[in-house]
Amino acid sequence: MPDPHEADSNSGPVATCPYTCERVTNSIDSPIPKGYFRKMSFGNYLELTDPKVMRALAHPVRMAILSHLHEAGPATATECAKVTEESPSACSYHLRRLAELGFVEQTPSGDGRERRWRLLISGYGIPKEAQDRPEILAAMRPLTRRWIEDAQRVVAEYMRREPRFEPAWRKAATFQQTNPTVTPEELIRIGEQIQELFAPYQERQEHPEGAERVHVSFVAVPWPPKRRSGRRPKTRRSTHRGKR
Repeated sequence: MPDPHEADSNSGPVATCPYTCERVTNSIDSPIPKGYFRKMSFGNYLELTDPKVMRALAHPVRMAILSHLHEAGPATATECAKVTEESPSACSYHLRRLAELGFVEQTPSGDGRERRWRLLISGYGIPKEAQDRPEILAAMRPLTRRWIEDAQRVVAEYMRREPRFEPAWRKAATFQQTNPTVTPEELIRIGEQIQELFAPYQERQEHPEGAERVHVSFVAVPWPPKRRSGRRPKTRRSTHRGKR
């Protein structure tokens, strides 16, 4: 479920989504005891520091399940199977594993027979201070790849369906690229500022008429060595498609 990132961590949907609601941060470095989340308000952002948890989350089916629960609310294994194109039994296994890790829990159903699962977190990320550890970096890579793949999928799906959107939304859709020259500290601050910019929109309880959920991704990485020159590059003007 990948979208937007916590400023001081590498975040994920809950995989594909920008899952940042409340600014409540907790650290996961081992599976969470049963009942732990019941002491907290729903919508927690979690910091991951255990490579085992990161590797478990990197499974594409688990990320797809988390994304579906975030978007659609509580669901059964059968409902998750339709989204992930896996069998209900496989989804049931992955849901149980996610429950062991503390990311989902079973919720009472109307008839008391079907098992429904609900999401317990609003997002997760990896603290910057933990990213110097080799085992953390190794576990981050597949998780980050999944996040990028999911973000690309969302954009590709929008482009495929773009003609069906109303003109107002087609004009509002924004694609930007720029190449500033910054220090690592400045880049971290830029990420923080972007998160601060979106915070009021993520946290508000009431939405104006015409508001829709949108996908926002922020990626900023150093140019690969082969793209660098010996001279300090001039900052290029932003190339921008969308409403200014």
